[in-house]
Amino acid sequence: MATDKKGVNGLIEKLAYVSDEVSKVFPDSRSVVVFSLNENDFNYSKTQVENFSDTNQFKIDISGIEFIFLRDELLNNAEDKI
Repeated sequence: MATDKKGVNGLIEKLAYVSDEVSKVFPDSRSVVVFSLNENDFNYSKTQVENFSDTNQFKIDISGIEFIFLRDELLNNAEDKI
C-alpha cells in the first residue's frame, strides 16, 4: 500500500485503502474508479498526487486499481448529454 508524505489523512493513503477494498469485490477483474471533480477538488488532487501540468484529467495506479481524475466540466459538457 502506498503512503503519503502528509500522513494518515493524505489523499494517496486514503486511495490506497479504497484500492484494497475494491480489489476484494472483484479480485479477478480489472477495476477502474473515476472521479468527476469540481475545480477546487481537482486542483487539490492534482497537487497531492503529483504536480501535473495544466491538464483536465490524469490517472494513477494504486495496487493495480486505476484511479481517473476528471474535471467536472468534462462530464457536464452539453455535447455529452443524451
